[in-house]
Amino acid sequence: MKVRTSVRELSLGSVATIVGYDKAYGGYIGKLIAMGLMPGTKFVVLGSLTQENSVIMLLLEKVIELSKPEANALCVEEITEEEA
Repeated sequence: MKVRTSVRELSLGSVATIVGYDKAYGGYIGKLIAMGLMPGTKFVVLGSLTQENSVIMLLLEKVIELSKPEANALCVEEITEEEA
């Protein structure tokens, strides 16, 4: 598994697991938890909106969009095909 500090570093179609939080300021952790983004949660990266610096991801059968600060607050591990 490769640990990354930003969801935005993952490529389109990547599957990853949330392992914790980093660079979380002013209540972002509570907002992320409310969105279902807790450690141990798996997700798929569906796309990135470069101009808005946001990330679109599939999480537990729902699509969510994260702003740049929200995406930067997540620490994730990419899941490779061998590990799946």
